[in-house]
Amino acid sequence: MNEFAGFATPRGGGWWAMTRFARDAKAKPILGEGGSPLVFQDELSTTKAALHHVLAYFNGHLVASREIAGSSIREARRSAADRLFQRKEGERVGGQRA
Repeated sequence: MNEFAGFATPRGGGWWAMTRFARDAKAKPILGEGGSPLVFQDELSTTKAALHHVLAYFNGHLVASREIAGSSIREARRSAADRLFQRKEGERVGGQRA
């Protein structure tokens, strides 16, 4: 399912801003420093934070399959091929040391 969502949910005396993107199976909280969820004092500020994060996702660098943000698909495929066929140090090629 290609569902996107941003919403507020009450948790332990405060509010958590939750976001759900198409790549995730379930909604996840917005995390602060140290990886713990940010706790907001009211529903409005929580909803604004969730909306800000969802819009930042849509307005950011969207990355297609095998594409690196900021470059072209051709460049990404070329660098993947270069990594695949790169010789390891000391590897023999045609009976000779490379």
